[in-house]
Amino acid sequence: MEHDGTVVGCGGYTADGELVLGTIRPDLRRQGLGRFLLLARLREVAKLPGVSHARLWAPAEFVSFYAKQGFKPAGPEGQMQLRLDVCP
Repeated sequence: MEHDGTVVGCGGYTADGELVLGTIRPDLRRQGLGRFLLLARLREVAKLPGVSHARLWAPAEFVSFYAKQGFKPAGPEGQMQLRLDVCP
């Protein structure tokens, strides 16, 4: 994610719906950019064939952020999972 030609955040996802490496530059956090980046990635994950949900591994300090976005614990501590309704 860029603003005025400067990278302010980044994030990705795999072909099976795992969200990877989502981060915002520390001095720009708490401005809604992380949520914007997350929603953009979820929108793309929902388009993947055969993917019915997204999942991610969240470090303890970010679990509350993802919980506020609707993610629920699934599996070992630190793994958060969100089910997506994927339209055919």
